[in-house]
Amino acid sequence: MKPSDHLTPCPQSICTRSRGFGFSLLEVLISVLVFSIGVLGIAALQLKAKQSGYEAVQRTIASSLAAELLERMRLNSSGTSLINYVTANGTQTLNAASPPAAAPDCSAGCTSTQIAALDLRNFWDALNGASETRNGNSTGGLVNPTACINGPADGSPGTYTVTIAWRGQADLTNANASTCGQGSYDGPSGTNGYRRILSITTWIGP
Repeated sequence: MKPSDHLTPCPQSICTRSRGFGFSLLEVLISVLVFSIGVLGIAALQLKAKQSGYEAVQRTIASSLAAELLERMRLNSSGTSLINYVTANGTQTLNAASPPAAAPDCSAGCTSTQIAALDLRNFWDALNGASETRNGNSTGGLVNPTACINGPADGSPGTYTVTIAWRGQADLTNANASTCGQGSYDGPSGTNGYRRILSITTWIGP
């Protein structure tokens, strides 16, 4: 007699149940895998949505500040006072390396030149979020902003443009022809890959 002859055959109900348990475990593993892939997809979607929302907020800030500066220029447009905004060559560029002068003290009144200096300083501080700080560091405004103000070199009535450039989060192909901030936002895709830019142009008369 062989030793195997003493083994009790597996009852059909038990064997079937064991095979069923095996299939259930496999199904659970597949479900976990599918669920994990779905969770990763949702996480990536949320990250993309957060980046897009942040980019939209940055563009809204730039648009608001550019429009506000143009209105301040319109209010201070008597005579040739506009030359204080564009300088003698018709262009003024403000960035971290070349910020505007400190704001003058206008407690006893300001000349048109001092008003322009005050406008430019306030504009620059708002771009950098100077009014929103944490531990002494600015937390608002735009990321690495550059502002360019263009108009007639003699400050006469004409077309004036305020252009604001800043650093975005994603590297994109930048086809904008503006030279504002040129070369300061390069990325893997090429020149100005991280540059975001907004321009507002208007006519300012006497």
